[in-house]
Amino acid sequence: MVLGALQGIIGLTLFINGVVWGIVFFGFSEVIKLLQGIYNQREVSLSETNSSVKETPSNLNISDLLGDNDVKISEVVRNEIISFYSSKGLTVQEIACTDKEDFFLVTVDGKNETVELGGFNPVIHPS
Repeated sequence: MVLGALQGIIGLTLFINGVVWGIVFFGFSEVIKLLQGIYNQREVSLSETNSSVKETPSNLNISDLLGDNDVKISEVVRNEIISFYSSKGLTVQEIACTDKEDFFLVTVDGKNETVELGGFNPVIHPS
C-alpha cells in the first residue's frame, strides 16, 4: 500500500465533502421551490387584478369605491386580509382596491384602514 493511513483520511474527506455539497444543493432546491411558489401566487393575483381593477382617485372613501364599481378582489387577497383581522378578533365588513399596488382599503368594525399586503405579513398604514 502506497498511501497507507492517508487513504482513510482522503476517503473521509471526500465523503464529508460530498455530504456538504449535497446539503447545499438541497438548500438551493428548496429556495428555488419557494421562489417559484411566490412567483406562481403573484402570477394568479396579477392576472385577476389586471383584468378587473380600474384606476380610482385616492380621495374616494370605501363606500364610493364599492358603490357602482365592479372591482374584484382575488380570493387569495380576501382570505389573507380576513385571516389577519380574525387573528386579532376583528370583523372585516368591506375590502376595496386602491390606486397603489398591494394596498387595500378595509373597513373593520366600522373603521377604515389601509392595509399593505406586499410583505410577509399584512401591514396597517395610518390613513
